[in-house]
Amino acid sequence: MIKLYIDGGTRHNNICLVDGKKIIVKVRNGITGDPTNNELEYLALLYALRYIQNNYKLRSITIYSDSMLVVNQINGKWRVTTVTLRPLWEKCIKLMTDKIKIKWISRDFNLAGHVLEK
Repeated sequence: MIKLYIDGGTRHNNICLVDGKKIIVKVRNGITGDPTNNELEYLALLYALRYIQNNYKLRSITIYSDSMLVVNQINGKWRVTTVTLRPLWEKCIKLMTDKIKIKWISRDFNLAGHVLEK
């Protein structure tokens, strides 16, 4: 099983994806203004889902995120009530497949979060 780690951070408005030893950091990634932390977390997931389409289309993938909000909303446990998050959630849901799982991981173990902290 392939493991991807994602995170978004407001310090420099970056998103990060870690795939094994490959580390990808993007700035803002298509959003204008001052994005919220939750918007950046969703942008990191959206980037990961597009990355999967281009690199691992038919493989089983687990995406790890330290955002309880994103993980629980994508998994259908929490409602999406924030107007700015709804379009990002919709884009992510359209790209999810039965081969892709998203799981919460503590910040301490999120490799992408460690990259953004540096």
